[in-house]
Amino acid sequence: MSGDIQLETLEAKGLIRVAAVQPELEYLFRHALVQDAAYESLLKQERRDLHARVAAALESLYPERRSELAAVLAMHFEQAGNTDQAVAYLIEAGQYGYRRYAIHEAYDAFVRASRLLEEAGPAAGGADDAARRRTRVQIGLGRAETGFSFRSYDETARDLLAIVPEAEALGDPDLLLQIHVNLALGALQSGRPPDDPDVTRSLARIEALAATLEDPSVAALPMAIVGMSQVFAGSPRVGVEALEASVPRLERGLDTIGAAFARGALAIGQAILGNFDAAMEAAENAKQVAERGDLIAQLDAAIAESMVRSLRGELDLAVPLARDCVERAEATGATACVMASSWILGDAFHRLGQFPEARAVLQRGTEVSSLVDRKVWRPTLTAWLGTTMAALGEGADFAEALETARSIGNRLGEAQILAKRAEVAALRKDWDGAAADFEASVAIMEAEGARPYLARALQAWGETMRAAGRPDDAEPVLRRSLAVFEELGLDREAQIVRTSLSVGGTPLTFD
Repeated sequence: MSGDIQLETLEAKGLIRVAAVQPELEYLFRHALVQDAAYESLLKQERRDLHARVAAALESLYPERRSELAAVLAMHFEQAGNTDQAVAYLIEAGQYGYRRYAIHEAYDAFVRASRLLEEAGPAAGGADDAARRRTRVQIGLGRAETGFSFRSYDETARDLLAIVPEAEALGDPDLLLQIHVNLALGALQSGRPPDDPDVTRSLARIEALAATLEDPSVAALPMAIVGMSQVFAGSPRVGVEALEASVPRLERGLDTIGAAFARGALAIGQAILGNFDAAMEAAENAKQVAERGDLIAQLDAAIAESMVRSLRGELDLAVPLARDCVERAEATGATACVMASSWILGDAFHRLGQFPEARAVLQRGTEVSSLVDRKVWRPTLTAWLGTTMAALGEGADFAEALETARSIGNRLGEAQILAKRAEVAALRKDWDGAAADFEASVAIMEAEGARPYLARALQAWGETMRAAGRPDDAEPVLRRSLAVFEELGLDREAQIVRTSLSVGGTPLTFD
């Protein structure tokens, strides 16, 4: 009996149905239970043979769709008992999913590949050849990169450190470079300082690999990585200096994601220092670099622009940019982007007096930062959330956020948290507590050169002294605030302070 007749018979009996006629005839079982029953009726060897034939047919018929079909091919080869092919296709499926931001699916593919390889045991004849070693490195690196956004640094580091000896034995500088860049970045984002032994070890290995590769962009990586960490959780001045020196060399390479992120970090660092023209130039350059890259590079560039706009007081422009970044980052599972854009958006909402909106976005960012243990972002997100909740009449506790910021040496983060705690103390009419926190916060901001933060903290401190009935103490603080606003060219905010000074202790409300 021919295949066509068999299909017609099955269709007549109601077991299958036509699913499509074009571009080719396609049938489906009418019910999953019918499919399961048919499958279970086959002998084990028959199943293996059929899976092998299906896999071979897919490879032959759709060579141009190999990556797209990699997960299906892996399943068929696994069921056919061909572990090596199944593992190879799982790796390809993971890489394909990662490129398309199907992060969890990609991670699952690498995990499955790891299990299959482990179950298979040593290569034929017990030989642990270079191919098998390379496979293990690819799987470990894939697990680390795809799981970075939702696993802790310790979990990611274990995967990476386990494959370092294998990669060293292979002598492949490109694989080693990927491993050590991920190790260094992960450690720094988890809150470790640049002089942490694990960080310095990876940075030193990157420097050695740069000499081997003779690539100026790779040689610039260690300085760029340290510069980015300083901007986000250290000294902005030091970070900007390092990035100014390293970013031009970094952009000579092919890594548009890293180049866009570094240029975006430079934009943010310049904005924190109040160098707005340089910040906008760097943000525009980051956007241009990102256009040659992928979605993550474009997100990083957009986040940088939204941060610059926010620090510049252009909240009407910052809010839609940051909101779009939050939505796109959530859709792709890019948690670092979720945290950064959530903080920018929440801060903007808070400054606009939109406290319920601020609380919702800051709550989400805080949850994400806790799940993935990102100590760089969690303290500020928690502090901003606490201040917003206090503005809504709810409780707020800053102890953990302050302790975390101090534990990782994040001085600017500490200053920002102290300023937020001072705001809450003022709401509770704890004038002495507010003054002490504002004074400590301002001292750090001034030392770090964080002028936009400094001007706004001084303004809040001065208005707090006014509310406490201490106009003589408030005036010099407000005059310092005005001087910094004028120096920065933030005319709207400067005018608010001028008006406040001109009327003395009269309380004013500004739209």
